[in-house]
Amino acid sequence: MTNEPGEKYTGSPGVTLSVTGLQVQVRRSASTWLELTCHSSCVLSDRPEYVWYKNEENIKRGSSLPVSSGSTDRYSCNLRGSYSHGSPAVYGPQRPSVSVSPSAEMLEGGSVTLTCSADANPAASYTWYKQDGTSDPRLLSEEPQLVFSSIQSSDSGNYSCTAENQLGRKTSEFISIDVKYGPQRPSVSVSPSAEMLEGDSVTLTCSTDANPAANYTWYKEHEDSPRASGQIFTITDFTAEHSGNYYCEAQNEMGRSNSTLLRITSSEKGGSSWSKTTAVAFTSVILLVIIILAAFLLIRKRSRPAERPDNNEIPPAEPCYATVSFSRNQEDLLLYSNVSPARPHRRKEEVEEVLYSGVNFESSGAASE
Repeated sequence: MTNEPGEKYTGSPGVTLSVTGLQVQVRRSASTWLELTCHSSCVLSDRPEYVWYKNEENIKRGSSLPVSSGSTDRYSCNLRGSYSHGSPAVYGPQRPSVSVSPSAEMLEGGSVTLTCSADANPAASYTWYKQDGTSDPRLLSEEPQLVFSSIQSSDSGNYSCTAENQLGRKTSEFISIDVKYGPQRPSVSVSPSAEMLEGDSVTLTCSTDANPAANYTWYKEHEDSPRASGQIFTITDFTAEHSGNYYCEAQNEMGRSNSTLLRITSSEKGGSSWSKTTAVAFTSVILLVIIILAAFLLIRKRSRPAERPDNNEIPPAEPCYATVSFSRNQEDLLLYSNVSPARPHRRKEEVEEVLYSGVNFESSGAASE
């Protein structure tokens, strides 16, 4: 019951009106074909007649309609002779759109949410992908939203989402996620080497990972004033005063970071060549001394007589005595001699015989008797 126009309803309604419209059901009949069926929960006549519409144009009569999968057209049905209360149109997803929250700069460690949406009936299901280089997109999620609770620099890249229902599938355009972060610890390289000769040129290079790109400043240890700015620092005429520890500082709007110390030293010009010459000369002298010593030992060894075995040693010679005596009446000179005649060498085990000889001389008178 209602009151006058513009006034509120009063009391309990006496009539309940329930309106149930027509619905199109989608069923896959083949790999590339779909079958659309017009359906209503209302009690209709025994043999109702349906009319099909494609993009709001009448195309066919009948209870079902075959269509190709992936069609971008809109299909609806209605009862013949009725021009109102037709079914809602069914159609595949339109190209999805992607929104990012927050829309401001994405800072490392912050929370970021990507949302995919597409107009489709029946409602679409969603899938998120990330494009890594030239490889195929990598599946990340099968939800309408992709949430990063603490986004990292490694999450930077190109993302897309796909919306799909029974009638088709559409993919969004790529959206680029650019995460801002401060410089990582820089690394320093030196060319040609860490030890320089005076007068040479040396180049130091600083590099780091940062977004946005970092600016570089060069310092020498214990000095407040910078030596140079820029990613590359070149010393064209290196001297002993340049020797020391160097480091670079990388800085962007997100922060700053210093490299570890790099030590470079110098040597006098020609010092390296002199050292090499000295080493070669010293090695040559040592080799010459070794050769002379080896030759001396070899000659000495060859000049020694061959040693006899112990069992062939020659024993000392035994004395040999000879006695010469005269008679009393003879006043001749008495001769006495010790004679050791030369004898051939004999083996140790041979027994030598001691020879004694006696010679007696008498006067001539005695001999004539």
